[in-house]
Amino acid sequence: MKESSSTVAPQGDNGRCRLTLVLRIGACACFSGWAWQHLVWSAPYDAALWNPDLFGWLANALSDSWESYVAEIMTDQRIGMAVRLVGLLYLAMAVVAWTVKRDSLVQMCFLGLGGGLLAWTAFCKCLGDGCAMAILLEQGGQVLSPVMLILALRRGVRDRWTIRVALIAFCATFAGHGVYASGLAPTPGHFYGMVSAILGLGEQGADIFLKTVGILDFVVCAGVFVPALRRASLAYAALWGLLTALARPVAGMSLAAPWWGADQFLHEAVYRAPHAALPLFLLLALTGQSTMGEDESVAGKKGNSDRSDAETIA
Repeated sequence: MKESSSTVAPQGDNGRCRLTLVLRIGACACFSGWAWQHLVWSAPYDAALWNPDLFGWLANALSDSWESYVAEIMTDQRIGMAVRLVGLLYLAMAVVAWTVKRDSLVQMCFLGLGGGLLAWTAFCKCLGDGCAMAILLEQGGQVLSPVMLILALRRGVRDRWTIRVALIAFCATFAGHGVYASGLAPTPGHFYGMVSAILGLGEQGADIFLKTVGILDFVVCAGVFVPALRRASLAYAALWGLLTALARPVAGMSLAAPWWGADQFLHEAVYRAPHAALPLFLLLALTGQSTMGEDESVAGKKGNSDRSDAETIA
């Protein structure tokens, strides 16, 4: 018995390293993409910063009145500097996500701050789109990617809370996308544009395609809780998450554009990396046969077994 357990242990360690690497890549890429968005282009903060109910206090601090706050050129310059500062923070968080260790409290706190900034960005995008709740849902995977990395390092990759948060983030991301693609909320025009540019479909064909994949988004959210459908649902979701992320640069980049348009579109695929990393992590964590039924150490101690996926989902 001792000999067999000693041979299985390295396999479990390798499995944990692979699962943690998937989460590292997702969080690091997400932070890197948003750093590029902030440093090179702009951030979706206008709807919040120009909202007097939210930032009336800032107007009082910087100007005599809301009208002067809105009109002052210095206000734009200050906001621009703040956006660049947030971009530098995102860049630093990308480094932390790649290098964080489970016993570093400072790095963990920094990742938590990163999750807060991602939540703020998602909230501002929601305001900019008329408080569309589906935007918040779709951003769930990005917002929770650093949280999942923290849980995986501190509690374990198959700890019940790590899996629960991953499931919440996964379902939120794909359900939010499904709401728009299926037409339950007005489908954004760039969805049709990407489908037409990549697949060459007309308006009617693009509409049928989007409604089909929108329904499949809801199907995989339900399928992850059905053992017979779990593997297929997560495999499809990982592939679809990757393809939807790559659709932005594929549809937007052109050989005729400066830098082929990579500076405008490539980072949009990069910060959507959690959309593919989430289902891949769950696929490896819930269906990996080498560690099924084992228990993960909550405190990092060796010898404990991982909770089974059935117990975790229950």
